[in-house]
Amino acid sequence: MKIFVDSADTEEVKKYLSWGLCDGVTTNPTVCLKCGVTGGMEGIKKRSLEIAKLITPRTLSVEVTSENPEEILEQARDYAKLAENIAVKVTITDREGNSFLPVIRQLVSEGIRVNVTAMTTFNQAIFAAKAIRAGMEANPEKAKISHFISVFGGRISEEQGVERTFQVLKDLRNWLDFHRFKGIEIIVGSVRTPENVEYWSRTGAHILTIPPEVIAKSLLGARTKETVAQFIEDAKKSMEELG
Repeated sequence: MKIFVDSADTEEVKKYLSWGLCDGVTTNPTVCLKCGVTGGMEGIKKRSLEIAKLITPRTLSVEVTSENPEEILEQARDYAKLAENIAVKVTITDREGNSFLPVIRQLVSEGIRVNVTAMTTFNQAIFAAKAIRAGMEANPEKAKISHFISVFGGRISEEQGVERTFQVLKDLRNWLDFHRFKGIEIIVGSVRTPENVEYWSRTGAHILTIPPEVIAKSLLGARTKETVAQFIEDAKKSMEELG
Protein backbone atom coordinates (compact mmCIF):
# COMPACT_ATOMS: atom_id res chain seq x y z
CA MET A 1 0.00 0.00 0.00
CA LYS A 2 1.19 3.49 -0.86
CA ILE A 3 0.73 6.71 1.10
CA PHE A 4 0.10 9.98 -0.72
CA VAL A 5 0.68 13.01 1.51
CA ASP A 6 -2.16 15.53 1.22
CA SER A 7 -0.18 18.77 1.34
CA ALA A 8 1.29 21.60 -0.72
CA ASP A 9 3.97 22.40 1.87
CA THR A 10 7.35 21.50 0.37
CA GLU A 11 9.00 21.21 3.80
CA GLU A 12 6.37 18.70 4.92
CA VAL A 13 6.83 16.76 1.72
CA LYS A 14 10.61 16.68 2.23
CA LYS A 15 10.09 15.43 5.78
CA TYR A 16 7.88 12.53 4.80
CA LEU A 17 10.17 11.66 1.91
CA SER A 18 13.02 11.38 4.40
CA TRP A 19 10.86 9.13 6.60
CA GLY A 20 10.05 6.83 3.69
CA LEU A 21 6.32 7.55 4.01
CA CYS A 22 5.75 9.65 0.90
CA ASP A 23 4.88 7.63 -2.20
CA GLY A 24 3.18 10.61 -3.83
CA VAL A 25 1.43 13.90 -3.06
CA THR A 26 -2.10 15.20 -3.55
CA THR A 27 -3.15 18.84 -3.57
CA ASN A 28 -6.11 21.04 -4.37
CA PRO A 29 -6.69 24.82 -4.22
CA THR A 30 -7.89 24.59 -0.60
CA VAL A 31 -4.76 22.69 0.46
CA CYS A 32 -2.60 25.19 -1.44
CA LEU A 33 -4.28 28.11 0.35
CA LYS A 34 -3.80 26.40 3.71
CA CYS A 35 -0.11 25.93 2.92
CA GLY A 36 0.44 29.60 2.09
CA VAL A 37 0.39 29.46 -1.71
CA THR A 38 -0.50 32.82 -3.30
CA GLY A 39 -0.77 34.19 -6.83
CA GLY A 40 -3.89 32.42 -8.05
CA MET A 41 -3.58 29.74 -10.71
CA GLU A 42 -0.03 30.74 -11.61
CA GLY A 43 0.96 30.39 -7.96
CA ILE A 44 -0.59 26.92 -7.82
CA LYS A 45 1.22 25.90 -11.00
CA LYS A 46 4.52 27.16 -9.63
CA ARG A 47 4.12 25.21 -6.38
CA SER A 48 2.94 22.15 -8.30
CA LEU A 49 6.08 22.20 -10.41
CA GLU A 50 8.24 22.52 -7.29
CA ILE A 51 6.59 19.50 -5.66
CA ALA A 52 6.61 17.46 -8.87
CA LYS A 53 10.37 17.95 -9.20
CA LEU A 54 10.89 17.22 -5.52
CA ILE A 55 9.07 13.87 -5.54
CA THR A 56 9.82 12.60 -9.07
CA PRO A 57 9.18 9.89 -10.21
CA ARG A 58 6.39 9.70 -7.63
CA THR A 59 3.01 11.13 -8.62
CA LEU A 60 1.67 14.58 -7.80
CA SER A 61 -2.11 14.90 -8.12
CA VAL A 62 -3.48 18.39 -8.89
CA GLU A 63 -7.06 19.56 -9.30
CA VAL A 64 -8.82 21.47 -12.07
CA THR A 65 -10.96 24.42 -11.00
CA SER A 66 -13.76 24.43 -13.58
CA GLU A 67 -16.98 22.57 -14.33
CA ASN A 68 -16.87 23.47 -18.00
CA PRO A 69 -15.66 20.47 -20.03
CA GLU A 70 -13.61 22.56 -22.47
CA GLU A 71 -11.98 24.46 -19.62
CA ILE A 72 -11.24 21.19 -17.80
CA LEU A 73 -9.51 19.86 -20.91
CA GLU A 74 -7.51 23.08 -21.28
CA GLN A 75 -6.45 23.17 -17.63
CA ALA A 76 -5.56 19.48 -17.64
CA ARG A 77 -3.38 19.89 -20.71
CA ASP A 78 -1.60 22.84 -19.11
CA TYR A 79 -0.92 20.85 -15.93
CA ALA A 80 0.29 17.83 -17.89
CA LYS A 81 2.89 20.01 -19.61
CA LEU A 82 4.47 20.95 -16.28
CA ALA A 83 5.86 17.50 -15.48
CA GLU A 84 5.45 13.87 -16.51
CA ASN A 85 4.60 12.75 -12.98
CA ILE A 86 1.50 14.97 -12.65
CA ALA A 87 -1.96 13.43 -12.49
CA VAL A 88 -4.96 15.69 -13.06
CA LYS A 89 -7.91 15.40 -10.68
CA VAL A 90 -11.28 15.46 -12.43
CA THR A 91 -14.50 14.93 -10.49
CA ILE A 92 -16.81 12.15 -11.66
CA THR A 93 -19.64 14.66 -12.30
CA ASP A 94 -20.33 18.37 -12.03
CA ARG A 95 -22.39 19.78 -9.17
CA GLU A 96 -25.63 19.03 -11.05
CA GLY A 97 -24.68 15.39 -11.57
CA ASN A 98 -23.72 15.71 -15.24
CA SER A 99 -21.10 13.11 -16.17
CA PHE A 100 -17.47 13.99 -16.87
CA LEU A 101 -16.75 10.51 -18.23
CA PRO A 102 -16.33 11.84 -21.81
CA VAL A 103 -13.73 14.34 -20.53
CA ILE A 104 -11.94 11.61 -18.59
CA ARG A 105 -11.83 9.30 -21.60
CA GLN A 106 -10.52 12.10 -23.81
CA LEU A 107 -7.73 13.06 -21.41
CA VAL A 108 -6.60 9.46 -21.04
CA SER A 109 -6.62 9.00 -24.81
CA GLU A 110 -4.27 12.00 -25.04
CA GLY A 111 -1.85 10.32 -22.66
CA ILE A 112 -2.69 12.59 -19.71
CA ARG A 113 -2.64 10.86 -16.33
CA VAL A 114 -5.98 11.31 -14.53
CA ASN A 115 -7.27 10.94 -11.00
CA VAL A 116 -11.06 10.59 -11.10
CA THR A 117 -12.18 11.98 -7.78
CA ALA A 118 -15.08 12.79 -5.43
CA MET A 119 -16.61 9.33 -5.77
CA THR A 120 -18.71 7.80 -3.01
CA THR A 121 -20.27 4.73 -4.65
CA PHE A 122 -19.11 1.47 -6.17
CA ASN A 123 -21.02 2.21 -9.38
CA GLN A 124 -19.28 5.55 -9.89
CA ALA A 125 -15.89 3.91 -9.45
CA ILE A 126 -16.44 1.09 -11.94
CA PHE A 127 -17.82 3.54 -14.52
CA ALA A 128 -14.74 5.72 -14.03
CA ALA A 129 -12.53 2.65 -14.51
CA LYS A 130 -14.39 1.81 -17.73
CA ALA A 131 -13.89 5.34 -19.08
CA ILE A 132 -10.18 5.21 -18.24
CA ARG A 133 -9.73 1.87 -19.95
CA ALA A 134 -11.58 3.10 -23.04
CA GLY A 135 -9.16 6.02 -23.22
CA MET A 136 -6.20 3.67 -22.81
CA GLU A 137 -7.46 1.44 -25.61
CA ALA A 138 -7.84 4.48 -27.86
CA ASN A 139 -4.13 5.23 -27.48
CA PRO A 140 -2.22 1.98 -26.82
CA GLU A 141 1.13 3.79 -26.98
CA LYS A 142 0.23 5.67 -23.77
CA ALA A 143 -1.45 2.70 -22.06
CA LYS A 144 1.49 2.14 -19.70
CA ILE A 145 0.67 5.36 -17.82
CA SER A 146 -1.05 4.61 -14.51
CA HIS A 147 -4.32 6.30 -13.56
CA PHE A 148 -6.30 6.63 -10.35
CA ILE A 149 -9.86 6.35 -9.05
CA SER A 150 -10.45 8.15 -5.75
CA VAL A 151 -13.13 6.96 -3.36
CA PHE A 152 -13.91 9.39 -0.53
CA GLY A 153 -13.95 7.03 2.43
CA GLY A 154 -14.69 9.64 5.09
CA ARG A 155 -17.76 10.93 3.27
CA ILE A 156 -19.19 7.46 2.81
CA SER A 157 -18.62 6.77 6.50
CA GLU A 158 -20.45 9.92 7.56
CA GLU A 159 -23.62 8.72 5.86
CA GLN A 160 -23.36 4.93 5.97
CA GLY A 161 -20.66 4.00 8.49
CA VAL A 162 -17.06 2.82 8.22
CA GLU A 163 -18.15 -0.73 7.47
CA ARG A 164 -19.81 0.44 4.26
CA THR A 165 -16.63 2.22 3.20
CA PHE A 166 -14.68 -0.97 3.86
CA GLN A 167 -17.09 -2.99 1.72
CA VAL A 168 -17.09 -0.55 -1.20
CA LEU A 169 -13.29 -0.48 -1.32
CA LYS A 170 -12.92 -4.24 -0.97
CA ASP A 171 -15.54 -4.93 -3.64
CA LEU A 172 -13.94 -2.40 -5.98
CA ARG A 173 -10.50 -4.00 -5.66
CA ASN A 174 -11.99 -7.43 -6.30
CA TRP A 175 -13.84 -6.11 -9.35
CA LEU A 176 -10.70 -4.53 -10.83
CA ASP A 177 -8.71 -7.70 -10.30
CA PHE A 178 -11.41 -10.03 -11.61
CA HIS A 179 -11.85 -8.03 -14.82
CA ARG A 180 -8.09 -7.48 -15.16
CA PHE A 181 -8.09 -3.70 -15.17
CA LYS A 182 -4.39 -2.96 -15.42
CA GLY A 183 -2.88 0.44 -14.74
CA ILE A 184 -5.71 1.72 -12.52
CA GLU A 185 -5.11 2.22 -8.79
CA ILE A 186 -7.63 2.88 -6.03
CA ILE A 187 -7.01 5.92 -3.85
CA VAL A 188 -8.86 6.28 -0.54
CA GLY A 189 -9.46 9.98 0.03
CA SER A 190 -11.06 11.83 2.93
CA VAL A 191 -8.96 9.93 5.48
CA ARG A 192 -9.57 11.78 8.74
CA THR A 193 -8.44 9.66 11.66
CA PRO A 194 -5.80 7.06 12.59
CA GLU A 195 -8.68 4.57 12.80
CA ASN A 196 -9.42 5.24 9.13
CA VAL A 197 -5.80 4.48 8.27
CA GLU A 198 -5.88 1.21 10.23
CA TYR A 199 -9.23 0.05 8.85
CA TRP A 200 -9.02 1.06 5.20
CA SER A 201 -5.43 -0.06 4.71
CA ARG A 202 -6.83 -3.60 4.92
CA THR A 203 -9.33 -3.22 2.09
CA GLY A 204 -6.96 -3.86 -0.80
CA ALA A 205 -6.93 -0.21 -1.86
CA HIS A 206 -3.62 0.69 -3.47
CA ILE A 207 -3.19 4.15 -1.92
CA LEU A 208 -4.31 6.16 1.12
CA THR A 209 -4.23 9.94 0.86
CA ILE A 210 -3.39 11.15 4.37
CA PRO A 211 -3.09 14.74 5.67
CA PRO A 212 0.04 15.46 7.74
CA GLU A 213 -1.97 15.93 10.94
CA VAL A 214 -3.42 12.43 10.61
CA ILE A 215 0.02 10.95 9.91
CA ALA A 216 1.26 12.62 13.11
CA LYS A 217 -1.65 11.27 15.16
CA SER A 218 -1.17 7.79 13.70
CA LEU A 219 2.37 7.71 15.08
CA LEU A 220 1.25 8.51 18.61
CA GLY A 221 0.73 5.86 21.25
CA ALA A 222 0.50 6.58 24.98
CA ARG A 223 1.98 3.23 25.95
CA THR A 224 4.75 3.63 23.36
CA LYS A 225 5.87 6.93 24.92
CA GLU A 226 5.66 5.39 28.37
CA THR A 227 7.65 2.35 27.24
CA VAL A 228 10.37 4.45 25.59
CA ALA A 229 10.70 6.54 28.75
CA GLN A 230 11.05 3.36 30.80
CA PHE A 231 13.67 1.99 28.38
CA ILE A 232 15.74 5.17 28.70
CA GLU A 233 15.54 5.22 32.50
CA ASP A 234 16.39 1.53 32.75
CA ALA A 235 19.30 2.00 30.37
CA LYS A 236 20.66 4.88 32.47
CA LYS A 237 20.48 2.83 35.65
CA SER A 238 22.12 -0.13 33.99
CA MET A 239 24.93 2.00 32.59
CA GLU A 240 25.53 3.53 36.05
CA GLU A 241 25.81 0.08 37.59
CA LEU A 242 28.03 -1.14 34.78
CA GLY A 243 30.25 1.89 35.25
